[in-house]
Amino acid sequence: MALIKTRSRGINLADTFNFTGTLQQDGGSVGGGNTPSFLAYLTSNQSIAHNTNTHIHLNGEYFDTGGCYNNTGSTATLNGVSAPLYSFAPNVAGKYFIGAKGRADTSNDGTATTTQLWKNGSIFAQVRDSLDNAESMFIGILIDLDGTDDYVQMYQYQNSGSGTVANGTGTFGADQTTSHMFGYLISGA
Repeated sequence: MALIKTRSRGINLADTFNFTGTLQQDGGSVGGGNTPSFLAYLTSNQSIAHNTNTHIHLNGEYFDTGGCYNNTGSTATLNGVSAPLYSFAPNVAGKYFIGAKGRADTSNDGTATTTQLWKNGSIFAQVRDSLDNAESMFIGILIDLDGTDDYVQMYQYQNSGSGTVANGTGTFGADQTTSHMFGYLISGA
């Protein structure tokens, strides 16, 4: 059945419609357009030293569509791209939405804790708060990645005067405090 819209009153979404052909959105097919994409998480607690930017070893993968996240402790070649340890190195150039959530647990207060996203070995963006025993922070950014040698990693920082812990868990979703990072392609270069 063809759907013909003759007036601008909308349609009742409770009705059932049978569509044929390809459903289009902004000139492209719906579904599959946000690849590569990933969600990586910390599988066990990791120490965060005082007054040090600490690379978070997101070694669990909830999903990795396109195979562009390196969840190992050494550099790997993924889809022709060299991916440093615990990094997202997509092989498709474009604009990406990257998000990360970090949590620092300590019995000491501090003046700063941050969750950071690094691009190619340098801080690209961060969110900062004071440290009050335990803080969770989320950061989300849009970033251009070239599809050949750009990569993104997650870091955390704290200055409580002693070491703290980034939270990890064996199964993503089992504990809402788990440190994690995710990302997906929004549009091509």
